[in-house]
Formats: sequence, structure tokens, C-alpha cells
Amino acid sequence: MKKLLLASLTLIGTFGFAKAANVLTINNLTPCPYTLSISGGGIVTIGPGITTVNSFPAVNIDDVKIVYIFGGSTATQVNVGFTHPYHNSIGQPTPPCITSSTFFTGSWAQATPSSNATLVIF
Repeated sequence: MKKLLLASLTLIGTFGFAKAANVLTINNLTPCPYTLSISGGGIVTIGPGITTVNSFPAVNIDDVKIVYIFGGSTATQVNVGFTHPYHNSIGQPTPPCITSSTFFTGSWAQATPSSNATLVIF
């Protein structure tokens, strides 16, 4: 009986951890580093290439703020997510690492707020 009670308490204690969690795959096609504020995933700094971020337990990633920081208080930011899957930085200062354009774009793909998501920065 004691083992059954202990097993039950363990399962109850882990209920919220398995309830919700997803993965964000980021493909940064620009040569720039960005700081990302991720709903359900904290703050990360990424470079060019592919980065994978796991959400916090019991929380889903469904929104990201992409920020390029010039130094000091100057920054360019783009917000993308499940409800707003596309945004670009037109009209904001251009990061010096972008030479083929005057802006960068974030594009988000996610079937539902709880499914895995993909972010492409170009």
C-alpha cells in the first residue's frame, strides 16, 4: 500500500510537466546575431544557422520578439508568433551585418499554439 501511495503522489507531482511543452526550431539565414525573447522559453542569443529551443515545462512557445542590439539603447525588433506569423523591420535602423537589404524578416510556422514551431529569419 505504501508503494502505491508513493507512486500516486509521484504521478500527481509530475502532472503539470507533461501537460504542455513544445520545441521551437530557429533558422537564422542572416549573418547577424539576435537576442530572442521567447514566450515560454526565456531569453536566448542566437547566431547564424539552426538553433533549437525547448519550452519551459507546462508552457508552450507561441510568440517571439527578435531583437538586434546596436549598443547602448538602440535596437531593431520584430515580433512574430502564432497569431502574427510575419513581420519585418522596414523603417527601423538596419543592422550593419545585413548588406543585401535594408531590413530583416521573421516568418513563423505553427499548426496550433501547443504544436512545435519553426521560425525563419531572413
